[in-house]
Amino acid sequence: KSFGLKDMLQKKMRTLSGGTTQKVSAALDFMFRPDVLILDEPTAGLDPLSSEKLKQKIIQEKEKGKLVLITSHILSELDDLITEVFYMQEGKLLFHKKLSALKEETGEQKLSKAIATIMVAQETQL
Repeated sequence: KSFGLKDMLQKKMRTLSGGTTQKVSAALDFMFRPDVLILDEPTAGLDPLSSEKLKQKIIQEKEKGKLVLITSHILSELDDLITEVFYMQEGKLLFHKKLSALKEETGEQKLSKAIATIMVAQETQL
């Protein structure tokens, strides 16, 4: 209902646009009320309004005590959603930190800047 998908009920998934397919996938993610949500690039292809609606839904689920795992290349989308960061590159875990500790360690308030600061520091060590 939140994504206005009622008019899409009779359409086949393969006929939907990328953004609408993403909305259907997001709706399905929450439909069965799982205890653990695994979301891969959840806001990719969404318009700004739908993206914000999805973020609010993720926050609500997190506040209910659900575990939400999000993979994303768009770090700016994660600032309000996460509490811990597992940062992987080329299939290797580079670090796992609480977001608050990462921000404190780097002096940055945004996730993307904090990770960039760590990456620059690691490059200079090589």
